[in-house]
Formats: sequence, structure tokens, C-alpha cells
Amino acid sequence: MKKQGINLGQSVNQKENIGVLTYDIPHKKTFDTLCLLKAKGYRNVTVYASPLHYTKKFHPYIIHRPEITAGIPDTKEICKNFDYEYREGDIGAHQTNHKMIYLVCGTGILPEEFVKKNRVINSHPGYIPLARGLDAFKWSVYKNLPIGVTTHIIGEYIDAGEVIERRIVNIYEYDTFHLVAQRVYDNEIDMLVGALELIHNEHCYIEPGDSIVHRRMPHEKELELYDRFEKMKAGLQDRLLAD
Repeated sequence: MKKQGINLGQSVNQKENIGVLTYDIPHKKTFDTLCLLKAKGYRNVTVYASPLHYTKKFHPYIIHRPEITAGIPDTKEICKNFDYEYREGDIGAHQTNHKMIYLVCGTGILPEEFVKKNRVINSHPGYIPLARGLDAFKWSVYKNLPIGVTTHIIGEYIDAGEVIERRIVNIYEYDTFHLVAQRVYDNEIDMLVGALELIHNEHCYIEPGDSIVHRRMPHEKELELYDRFEKMKAGLQDRLLAD
């Protein structure tokens, strides 16, 4: 089983041209991704910061993702300090490079032509194809599915298609729901940047089949999550003891 945690391996092509897709606001996933790119020695990085048009209408009972903007430096300032290029505006308005590899940290619906012409990598907090769509971690807990993270190249299907890596996220005896949610997030960042080292490898293609593209979890189901997590954890411990 693949070791979990941040990978600072040395097999890095520092000349790879990388585009980071994000919003024009301070953004935690972008901050964490840029920090790991810098730590791994990537130099040719361009950040494309698009306007955030989305207005949050649904407010969950259980917040399991890190706060997007809390205490995060401005992305433009980070790029200046890291000597990365920073561009604002919708991605369709830029002259992009088809040889560049794009990492998704935050974006709206990407233009179809852009997706067809470029390699755009997404890090999804679910084990594809079992947990697709929104709130993948929550639905995995609710339905007692494997907890995992998948990196894939965006294509014709939502959270399916050309898969770069799938990783099971372990659950331990001492874990809480929120500890595992944080571990999922940490793996998302590690795998998103790590996908740059795997992009030229042979990948598997996973059809969506009859799997569901989940929507936001309704409040009434959220209320069951903590109990379902404890049952999931107990079931895993029972299987370990049986082995």
C-alpha cells in the first residue's frame, strides 16, 4: 500500500511548464499547492486566477473542508515571493500553452475547447468511480465506501475517465471524522502535485458505469454522519482483529 503523507521525492522535472487554475481571492488549496510546488523545486509556474462568480447558497451543518480564505496570503503576493507568474481573468481570455500541464485548485466550468486541447489534472476527494461529485468524503462515510482520493485528467465524464492515481486513505482507531477529512485533504494536495511525476506514465481509464454523481448532502443525512463514521471505524477494527 502506498505510504500516505507529503512526498518530497527527488524525481522532479523542474523544467515542466505548470499552470495552476484558481480564483482571484486568497485560497487555501492554491496556497498549499503552490507551497508544495516550490518545495519540490518547480520553477516554471503560471497561476491563472479567474473571478469567483459562485455565490454559496447551501450551508452545511458539518464543515469538513478547511476554510478557503482564513489567514491565507493573497495569491498574487505568493507568486511574487515565489517568482511565479500571475495572471487574472477568465481562462478563455488567456493565450494558453497546450504543452503546459494544468492543476485545478479552484475553477468554474472550464471551456470545452480548453479541456480538449490541454492536460488538466483534478484531485478529487473520493475513490473513483465509487464516490463521484460533490461531498465525496461525506457520501463515502454515509454509504460505507472506501475513503480515498483520486487524481484524474478532466475529460468528458465528471470524476471518471483517465485516472492518474487512486489512493485509499486509512482510518485508525484513534481517528475522528474530522481527522480523516483532514487526511483526505492532505492527500489531495500531495497527489495533485505528485501527478506531475506520473503524468507521462500509462494511465488506466475508468468508465463511470452506473455510478452516481452526488450532489450536496442534505441536512437530514448530515445528522447521521458521526454515528455512521463510528460504525465504519468499528467495522474496520473488527476486520483487522479477524485477520
